[in-house]
Amino acid sequence: MTMEMPTNLTQGSVAPETPIEAIVTREDLPRRAASGEPGRQRRQPRPIRARRADERGSGTVLMMSVMLITAMVAFVAACLISWFGCIHQTRTAADLAALAGAGAFDAGSDPCASAGATAASNHTTMTACNVATNGVDVVIRVTVQIDAKPAVAFGPRQFNYTSEAGHIG
Repeated sequence: MTMEMPTNLTQGSVAPETPIEAIVTREDLPRRAASGEPGRQRRQPRPIRARRADERGSGTVLMMSVMLITAMVAFVAACLISWFGCIHQTRTAADLAALAGAGAFDAGSDPCASAGATAASNHTTMTACNVATNGVDVVIRVTVQIDAKPAVAFGPRQFNYTSEAGHIG
C-alpha cells in the first residue's frame, strides 16, 4: 500500500483527503515498527553501563573520606585558635607582671614577689625574675609560662614570654 503525503499541512493538522487508515497514533507506532510498515521509528535506548561489583560502596567511601578530612581541618583550626589565645594570655600576663614588679620596686617592696602574684592571678607561672639597677635606672625582666591547651603530640607543650618594665628615677 503506497500513499502520497499531502504537502500543504500545518503542524497537527490532517488533510481532508487523507484516508483514515493513514493516520498514525502513538499506540500504532510499536505495532507498525514491528510489522515493517512505514512510520516513525522509535529510537533505541542507550545501553546502560553495567555496574561492576567492585564499585559498590564507592560513594560511601568517598563521603567518609570527605567527612574525615573536614573533621581533621576543623580540629587543626580549633587547636591553632586556642594556641593563639594562649600566646596572647602569656604576653598579657608577662607585661602585667613586669609592670607590677616595677610598681612594687618603686613602692619599696619586693618586685619579684609582686610579679609572681600578678602572674599567678593571670593563670600563668613566673619562671624567672631579674632586677637590674645601675643606681639610677631599674629594669625588671619577668618570664612567664603557660601550658598549651590542647596539648597534642604535634603541637607546642608550653608558651613562654619575657617582658621588661623599668623605672627611671
